[in-house]
Amino acid sequence: MTHKQRVVIIGGGTAGLVIANNLQNYFNVVVVEKSQYKKYPKRYSPPLLIGLLFRAKKLKYFSKRDFVLSGGRHIPFFESNVFGGASVINGCVHMLGSKTRWSSILKKFDSNYEKLIGSYQKLYSLNSRAKNKINLSISCQNIIDKAFIKTLSIFNIPEGDTNYSNIESCGPIYNTVRNFFRTSVISLIQNIKFEYSLGENVEHLLFNGSKVVGVKTNLRRIKSDYVILSAGVIGTCDLLLRESARLEREGDSILKGLTIGGDIQDHSNLRINVLTNKNIGSLNEISDSFYQKLILLVKHYSGQPTLMKGTGATSAVHLDLDKDGEIDTRIQVVQFSETGRHGSNGQFFNSSHPGFSLSITAINPQSKGSIVLDGSNNIVDPMFLSSKKDIELLKLALEFCLKLLRSSPISKHVLKIEEEESIEYNPEKYIINNIFSGHHLIGGVQNAINSDFEVNNTEGLYVCDASIFDRYVASNIHSSVVLMADIFAKKFITRNF
Repeated sequence: MTHKQRVVIIGGGTAGLVIANNLQNYFNVVVVEKSQYKKYPKRYSPPLLIGLLFRAKKLKYFSKRDFVLSGGRHIPFFESNVFGGASVINGCVHMLGSKTRWSSILKKFDSNYEKLIGSYQKLYSLNSRAKNKINLSISCQNIIDKAFIKTLSIFNIPEGDTNYSNIESCGPIYNTVRNFFRTSVISLIQNIKFEYSLGENVEHLLFNGSKVVGVKTNLRRIKSDYVILSAGVIGTCDLLLRESARLEREGDSILKGLTIGGDIQDHSNLRINVLTNKNIGSLNEISDSFYQKLILLVKHYSGQPTLMKGTGATSAVHLDLDKDGEIDTRIQVVQFSETGRHGSNGQFFNSSHPGFSLSITAINPQSKGSIVLDGSNNIVDPMFLSSKKDIELLKLALEFCLKLLRSSPISKHVLKIEEEESIEYNPEKYIINNIFSGHHLIGGVQNAINSDFEVNNTEGLYVCDASIFDRYVASNIHSSVVLMADIFAKKFITRNF
């Protein structure tokens, strides 16, 4: 029997599990995951209920850190502490994004959009019964969604497929969900043939010259033929920065000169809260009523389309606000109004009054930050709004939203636009005071790898996760990371098996 080469994958999250699933029939695969828990309780599996985890008094299934804006304001950022990573606690809203941006990214890795679509068809399905797929379902629509889409048609924005952002269009949102429960990269795995461990941290890499020969964790040494870093932007950059410093102290220049931790980005999320003049079935109305909650659960588990099948976001529009011929903004209808993302200020919803919000994301922001080491800690600073272009685009988005909300038929449902005067007359202040993290970190390693995803000046050390992206292809990165991991895995097998 031929001895299988060993591959160590650092990170059992969105990218790592896609890669492990592909490689397990060809290599002896070991996945090392720092998270403590294999899964969270079943009661949080309906997509909407995942939000309850984020306002728990004691954080268990994810960790929270603060990003500090230039003005000193703290905004929360959450990291998964569950096997499967962000894919199992986030990534519920789904989109493929822009063909133009995808083609530009894929060119660096000697791939193309046609191969991407091949991966997409392999991994995703709108059939809720399809096995070993990430299943997709279109969100439930209500009177606000219908008025939103109708008003946009008056603005000459047609209905279309919000999975793509190639042209201006609007329509219902896609969610990663089967009939009742959310799906994730774990759904792709038919049989786990690879070894994996939880609560294990990689302390450093093992090298023989420029070739990686394994890893040392807090528990053991693992010899390997290849190491794949899939620990996410923070984890991957942190490890490579520490390795670079350690090797330099030991007089080794393997990683010296590599650009690591620079040009990281995160989507900023900005919302406009709207109170309605009638009940619309919003989460605000349901939150204080046991009866309404019970009705919602009964409808969901009887197979009726409800808000339980998503995050609360139901419709979206893609816009080219700066009129340069490229889609730059996505605005979503969210069926609740809240004071802060995930109740980060202690409250989950503004009140029990019926309401919704418009959620604004500039798809490809220009603001860029960094990850640096500070002793035993890493400092993550996406430098939100450091680019004036991002502020100007968000100002255009606010102007568009006000115009939309004041137009019929959606205006017929509006009782009050909260902070309307500030949005109209002091939009920059409103933006600075109200943005939150989109939890979509990318970048940091994009300039340190070659077309095979291999770290420059090394042999057998690869990176594939959100850290390799130099731009966004969509306003959510879940499918971007999943698809790039599949493309990488195919290329890795072809090259090394």
